[in-house]
Amino acid sequence: METVQHMTIFGTGLLGASIALGLRKAGFSHAITGVGRREVTLDAARQLGCFSDLVLQDDAWDRLADCQLVVLATPLRWFEPLLEKLAAHQHEAMVITDVGSTKRKVCEDAQRLLRMPERFVGSHPMAGGEQHGPAHASAELFRHAPCIITRTDASTASAVALTESLWSTLGMRLSQMTPAEHDQRVATISHLPHAVAVLLVELAVREQSLSVASSGFRDTTRIASGDAQVWTDIFMTNREACMEATDALIAELRDFRDRLDRGDEHAVHDLLHRAKSARDHWAHGG
Repeated sequence: METVQHMTIFGTGLLGASIALGLRKAGFSHAITGVGRREVTLDAARQLGCFSDLVLQDDAWDRLADCQLVVLATPLRWFEPLLEKLAAHQHEAMVITDVGSTKRKVCEDAQRLLRMPERFVGSHPMAGGEQHGPAHASAELFRHAPCIITRTDASTASAVALTESLWSTLGMRLSQMTPAEHDQRVATISHLPHAVAVLLVELAVREQSLSVASSGFRDTTRIASGDAQVWTDIFMTNREACMEATDALIAELRDFRDRLDRGDEHAVHDLLHRAKSARDHWAHGG
């Protein structure tokens, strides 16, 4: 980040504002412009004191001439039109990255729309929560969390290095994979769990069980409180991988049902023990 004198963050909600807060806490003192679509969001972001300037999207384009780093932190549905607009203002000193939860589509859109696609590097900081908006932003949101970098064959080494520097400055643990590999993996550990939480709530409502639900159900379904439009975008831009993960889970559920149907206590205990051991190992940093 030493080379960045001016960066622009499109989207001043939870993630965009947390990036700005985290950079300020890490000592980044140069210009951070926040770009939003609504004055009410900009007003809320202004209260945080971490942005040098806050502007509506229509007023942002002329400010990009001296910008070395652009971060797309809007909902996924706005990435494609933003990339199309950015193409006209892209220059050789500008690197573009994003925070999207799916990567194949945004990387394909960047290759198709940008004049210099080699200056785009996909990112997925694995941090956030069911709450949204700048009021819930935190300078610590990204610290110690994983961040997946999805460079393409076109990505230049300098663009990758600057993107990695951004997330390293925020204290993230970095890894690299292809956009397709990313989408397949996060379908299993992020997207499918969200769908399961939603369906558990649906089932509880249908069975009129919510009145007796307690902390276990609350913990298991917490993520179902996530923004419906954000998650619609995620599922629609990662349909194939989510369908494959869903099919795999259906097979596991059928196997579990068969164990119950057979009254196979040993097989049920084996499954529970394996899952507990694997999760405990992961939860303790294994």
